[in-house]
Amino acid sequence: MKTIAQVLLTRIFNREQLEHTQRQITKLELALEEMKREESPRAYEIMSQGFIAQIEQMRREIDEYLGITAPAFGEPEVVTR
Repeated sequence: MKTIAQVLLTRIFNREQLEHTQRQITKLELALEEMKREESPRAYEIMSQGFIAQIEQMRREIDEYLGITAPAFGEPEVVTR
């Protein structure tokens, strides 16, 4: 069973949302690649942090939708009747 936190954090509920999220990740990765080519290593390190965090969050959402991730250890499960 999913925890309440997992239910609330999951933003992908269907194939259309999955595909949209995958396209968004691709756009962010392309932006990072361009930034990496054009900026100094230090500037890239600073400027890329938000992009990377967003990509990581979207990948977690995809994993959750696909059932790749398991509930975190020790989290209570949602009880339904």
